[in-house]
Formats: sequence, C-alpha cells, structure tokens
Amino acid sequence: MTEPPAPASVDLDLQERPRIVQTGLSLHGARATESACVHGLWCLHAYHYQGKLAVKGLTHSFHAGWVSLIPPEVVAEWHFPSHAAHHYVHFAVAASGQPPVRLPLLQDLGGDFDPFCAQLEQMIRYHPQDPLRAAVRLWDLLQQLRREPAALPAKSPLHTSVQKALAIFRNQPDESLKVSQIAGSMSVSHNHLTRIFKKFCGCGVKQYLQRERLAHARELLAHSSLGIKSIAIETGIPDLHYFNKLIR
Repeated sequence: MTEPPAPASVDLDLQERPRIVQTGLSLHGARATESACVHGLWCLHAYHYQGKLAVKGLTHSFHAGWVSLIPPEVVAEWHFPSHAAHHYVHFAVAASGQPPVRLPLLQDLGGDFDPFCAQLEQMIRYHPQDPLRAAVRLWDLLQQLRREPAALPAKSPLHTSVQKALAIFRNQPDESLKVSQIAGSMSVSHNHLTRIFKKFCGCGVKQYLQRERLAHARELLAHSSLGIKSIAIETGIPDLHYFNKLIR
C-alpha cells in the first residue's frame, strides 16, 4: 500500500495577535472538487469528514479530526465527499520581524480534535460582538498547534475503541450505518463493541451515536447559518419530519 506524502510545513508569524476576517462552519460537497487562493489571509480548517487536499503539486489525504493551515496566495484544491463540513477561520497576521514558527500544513489531532473544535465554536460565537476576544482565542489555538497534539487541552480520554468507532462514524455520518459495519471496520465483534460502549459511555453504540448526531444538530442550529435541510443531511438524518421530531 502506497503511503501518502508527508504533509508539508508552513511558516507563521505568531508574535502578534491575528486579526479574524471571516469564520464559521461551512458545508461543501455539492461539487466533488473546489479550489481557492485567498489573498493576504491565512486559512485554518478543522475537518469533520474524509477527503483530500492538493497543495503545490502534492495531494494529501485527511480524515475527520485533522486540521490544515494554508498560507496566503497558495492555491489549494479540496476533494469532497457528498456532504463535507468543516470549521474555518480566515485571518491576517502582522509581520513582527521575529523568526516565524514552523507548523504542519496538515495534522491529525486525534482525541484532541473535539476540545479544539469546542474552542473554535466559542471563538465563532465571540467574533460578531467581541472580535478582540475571538482573536485572542484564535491566537491561543494557533499556539496550541505548535505542540504535539497530546499537549492540547483535552476532555476525559475516551477508550481507544470508542475513539475509533467515532472516527468511522464521523467519516460516514449516515443513519443507515450499522453497528455491525462499524465493528467490522474495527475487526471486532458487534457484542464486543457494544460491551465497550456500555462500560465506558453508559449506553449502547446506537444510542451514543444518536446523541452525537443530535448534539451536533443542536450546535449547528444555534451557531451556524446552514438551513435546516442542510443540517439534517450533515447530521445523517435527511428525513426532515423525523429530524424535527428528534430535535423536539
């Protein structure tokens, strides 16, 4: 099996507080590929799906739980699944004259991805009314990316099997996804995976994933500009009547 090329690095000046120009949660997938080149602005993305990113002639694969940091004036091309959501921040940095910090173009945050996104969502909420506070939060998030992912602030760690199951679920957030399919992808039995979830999460796999879907839907309804239909599709519950019933 051919290994993907190692992610490149970027040099970012972190001496001065960044200035946020645009931020939010974006949903793609209507087109299989899209490209962008942003003038004067850096782009931070936190991915909730599996896809590919092509930069400077190299194509990198990524999964849910990865983040990317793309410099200004760089052409980037994304290859999307049918429904692809990511948090994004477009920001400017002032030149300080000090040596820049080298950061990965792409990195896997693993189990630290959820707390990272929770801080991103706070920053998105702050930005309209308190842009200075939002900028300070972004500055801290960028500083976090300097360290190993394990050094990022994290919630109580989930069992490895639970983390793997959630990664599979997030890459295919379709309500038709069966517990047996998730277990098969992990090379464990349905019963074993169910026991793990009941022991560490207090409920079965199906119940836990339903809670994940609804929590994600409530967050999108409260803090994004996406329409209800798009949110229903994004959370894997495309039947609007059933989606509304669950939310109520």
